[in-house]
Amino acid sequence: MITKRTTHVTLWSLCLMVLAAASLIGISVNAFSSGNNSKTIIHESAEILRYEDGSPYIHDVLTNHTDQTITETQYGMLAFDADGTPLELYWNFLDSSAEQSFENLVRSKENILPGRTEEYRGGWSLYDGEANQAAYALVCLKQVVFEDGTVWDNPDYESWLSTYAGKETDAEELEAYYPHEYKRL
Repeated sequence: MITKRTTHVTLWSLCLMVLAAASLIGISVNAFSSGNNSKTIIHESAEILRYEDGSPYIHDVLTNHTDQTITETQYGMLAFDADGTPLELYWNFLDSSAEQSFENLVRSKENILPGRTEEYRGGWSLYDGEANQAAYALVCLKQVVFEDGTVWDNPDYESWLSTYAGKETDAEELEAYYPHEYKRL
């Protein structure tokens, strides 16, 4: 025989179990999401833009999905023409002793807060000495320094460099490169 008291106790127990299960699922989903977000940095894009005179430059956008402020980055840059042919450029054309190369390694100091997306303040001019034929840019983080002094060295940087630097790359692959995600280990 079922009494009212038993029905109320059963109903309350059932409600508590449903709430507990929903809470655990919510906590698990939240922990998973924040765990993923707290360990990644994303290069949203690295576009080839043009000055008024038509000269190309790289303008890149970085999102910090870590739990710390990024204070410094070191990253490599590569450029390709519309067919995916790598370009040897004068990356620092203001320096008369600079030579052409396929890659350029840059160190930049900035403060990118957790959860923020930042566009770099300027762009890297892409001067090839001739027709300014840059159509695509690939950018890859080599190192990131955080506000607490910890340093993340990208374990995939050398592989990235050997895959793309000075190598013909299909234009479709270059177009699909961004957003490029780095997982912080």
